[in-house]
Amino acid sequence: MTVYLDLLILDNFCADAALLYCAVKTVKGEVRGLRIFLTALLGTALGVGYTLFKLYYTLPFFADLIIKYAVAAALPLLAVRCKRKRTYALCSLAFVGYMFAFAGLLTALFAKIQPNEGGGTLTYTLYGVPSGVLAAACVAFAFGGAKVVGRLMRHVRTAAGCYPCRLVLRGQSVRTKGFVDTGNRLCDKRGRPVAVADRAVVLGLFRDSFLTGSTPAEKIAVQTVNGISLLTVFRIDELEIYCGDRRNIIKDVAVAVSPHPLAGEYGIILPPACVREES
Repeated sequence: MTVYLDLLILDNFCADAALLYCAVKTVKGEVRGLRIFLTALLGTALGVGYTLFKLYYTLPFFADLIIKYAVAAALPLLAVRCKRKRTYALCSLAFVGYMFAFAGLLTALFAKIQPNEGGGTLTYTLYGVPSGVLAAACVAFAFGGAKVVGRLMRHVRTAAGCYPCRLVLRGQSVRTKGFVDTGNRLCDKRGRPVAVADRAVVLGLFRDSFLTGSTPAEKIAVQTVNGISLLTVFRIDELEIYCGDRRNIIKDVAVAVSPHPLAGEYGIILPPACVREES
């Protein structure tokens, strides 16, 4: 029997990395690329070493079975990081389950023996590509596609919560899109809801008066991941929100300047109260 060591290493590594990734994702563990890479590398070394060992030595069936699946069950313990011990056991079961599923599928689709003078060569390739590489490519395509779909869905949800808006102050106005954020609970000193606008929107609205300091302003404290930040809050004459053919006008609205640029889809974050008033 002829064994191509380079193909065996590549095949084992790609298959182990793909199945470890699937197992960790299945139990919703913390995915660390380096951890999976090193674990797959260890699994490849053990798998290739054991294959070469079996070329020269024969073990009893049950001993062979125990060694194979003991290693298979132990590998995921190095690849996943979880808070509960039960999750480690579930990850091992998932990995072994994927091994059974993929091994049966790959054997059925790709296994073939090419006759030669040494008795034949067992290969697991399709058009010269090792089956493990194909498995890894399929897993990467599936999870990559899921990420793309997730981002598109988030974009759709964001777009669905956006409304064309018009901010008016002293005869000056600026148009932008507003996103209704149910998590926006900011209130000014009067206890009224505060909208948060991108700095570019605010500069376009206040223009010269913003720079000269002639516009009254106040400071409100906001708790963020980096600690407590102070936001500058101005009051504008009115905020117009357009929903289809309807126009809702809210008078005397407090607007805070965002310390960071907002997402490209919108220029102002509206409090939930705007939606209630609008409806």
